Amino acid sequence: MRPALLLPLLVVACAPPAPPPTPELPQVSLTVLEPSTVGTSLKLSVSVSGCDSVKSVVLYDRETRLKSVGFSANPKQVELTRTEIPYTRGIAALLSLTARVTCADERTNTSQPQPATFFPVEEVVEPASANEQVVPDVFLAEGSGTGVAFLGCTTDTSGRSWLSRIPKSNPQAAVSVEMLIPCNERTIITERRPAGSGWRWVWTPDEGFFAIDPNLTVTGMQRIPVDALSVGPDGDALVWDIGSGGTPKSLRRVSPAGVEKWQLVGGSPDPSRDIPGFLVDAPLVRGDGSAVVATMQGTPDMTAANILVGVLDYATGAWSANFSLIDSISPFNAPAPPMAFDATGTVLYLATQGTAGSYVRACVIGGSGEGRCESTNRRWISANLEGLMAALVPYANGSRLAAIGPHHTWFLDATSGAVKNKDNQALSPEGALVARFAQPGSGNTFYLFTSAEPTQSQPYPLPVEILATDAAERGELFRYQVPGGSLFGTVDEGGTLWLRVGRKLVQPLSPEQYRLARGG
Repeated sequence: MRPALLLPLLVVACAPPAPPPTPELPQVSLTVLEPSTVGTSLKLSVSVSGCDSVKSVVLYDRETRLKSVGFSANPKQVELTRTEIPYTRGIAALLSLTARVTCADERTNTSQPQPATFFPVEEVVEPASANEQVVPDVFLAEGSGTGVAFLGCTTDTSGRSWLSRIPKSNPQAAVSVEMLIPCNERTIITERRPAGSGWRWVWTPDEGFFAIDPNLTVTGMQRIPVDALSVGPDGDALVWDIGSGGTPKSLRRVSPAGVEKWQLVGGSPDPSRDIPGFLVDAPLVRGDGSAVVATMQGTPDMTAANILVGVLDYATGAWSANFSLIDSISPFNAPAPPMAFDATGTVLYLATQGTAGSYVRACVIGGSGEGRCESTNRRWISANLEGLMAALVPYANGSRLAAIGPHHTWFLDATSGAVKNKDNQALSPEGALVARFAQPGSGNTFYLFTSAEPTQSQPYPLPVEILATDAAERGELFRYQVPGGSLFGTVDEGGTLWLRVGRKLVQPLSPEQYRLARGG
C-alpha cells in the first residue's frame, strides 16, 4: 500500500472514542386547577416524563420550599392546605408555583412557574348545579352557628320577584314568598325589631315596602316611591316619601300590620305637621321616645341650603323641639353632604369638602352658640382627609366612624375625630375600583366591598373585591378579588362573616386566624 493512503487510516485508528450522549433532562409540568381559589386547599396536578423512576417531586413558591410530594401516579393530584401556603405577600396569597422533579439517576428539572391566588377560608358550600348559586347576589344572615340562614331576593325569568330564606345546613330546603314590589340591586332588608325575633321590613327605593314576620308572612305592603325607611325599637317603620306626580312629600309611621299611626305632609298649614325641606338621612329613634330627622331647606333667597335637624315625638309625630341649624351649603341645589347620626341621636357627623381635602365634624344637636356646627356646639373637627367623601358609617359600638370615599376610606375616633389608620394611610381599593358597600363586623373589624365605577348602563355594579381590617391601627387584614365574577358579604348575629363568591357560599376564617397567618 502506498504511504499516501496509509496515513488517513492511521489517524482514524488512533482517534479517542466519542463521548457518550448527554442524557436528556426529565420534563415536569404543573397545572393549577383553579388559578384563583377561595377554599380550604389549593388543588394542583403534576405530570412527569423522561424518568424511568421518580425519586422526588418538590413544590416551591418562587424560592420557598412548600412540600415534597409522593409520586404514586402520573399525573399526580396534589393539594396544598392553607397551612402549607406562605402569606408573605398578603392575603389572598399571590403565588408563583413550580415543581422540581429528580429522577432515580439524579437527573433533575423544574417546571415553568404557574401563577395562583389563594384565599383561605373555613368552609365552602357549593351550589347544587352549575346553573344555580347558593344565595342571592345580595343577602343578609339570620341567626348564627349551625342554625344560620340567609335572606335575599331574586327575580325569575318571568319577571316575578321572590324573597327567600336559605338555611345553610340545607340550601335545597329554601322557603320563598312572592314579593309584590320589584327586587333589584337596591332592595334593602332591615334588621329584626325587636331584635332577635321581631319583624323585618323589605323596601326597594322608588317602588314600595312591606313587612315580614319570622315565617316570611307579608304584611303592611304599600306601593309608594319610598326614599328612606328606618325602623323603631318596636318594629314600626318611619317611611320617607319624597312625593311625585303631584303627591306631596310625607313622613309617616307605619306598623308591621300596615296601620298608619301618624303622618307629616309637606306644605301642611299646621307647622307641627309640616316638613321643612327634604330628608337627607333616615330618621333615628332615640331611647327617650323621640326621633331625630335631618333635612335640607333652601334659604328664602334660594342662594344656599340649610342643613337642619329636628326632633319629633315618636308616639305622635309632632315636632317636639326647634330645628337646629347645622350648616349651610351653596348653591341651594347642591347634593346633600354625607352625614350620619351617632347611636344616641344627639350628635350628627357631617362630611364637608374643603380646599385641601375633606373633613368631618361632630355636631351637637341642639347646641348653643350661633346654631351652626361651630366651636361652641362642635365636639371635634377632623384633619383634612384625602379624597372625596361618599358616606359616614359609625361602627365598633359607636366608638369609631368610617369616612368612606370612592378611593379612600378613613377611620376616625368618634370621641376626638383623630385618624386611626395605620401610618396615616387610607384603606384603598385596587386600581380603578371604587367603594360600593360597607359592612361593620364584630369589635373593630370592618369590611369594605368595592366594584367597578357605575356607568349609565350599569348604575349599580356588584362588588368584585373585599377589603378587611381587624383594627384600623393594624392596617389591612386581607383583600380578595374575584376575576370575572362578583362577590358580596354580610355578618351574622354571632359576628361571623359570610361571603357569596361567584355561585358559592363561603365562611371565611376568623380575623384572628388571618392575623396569625400574616405573622401578627
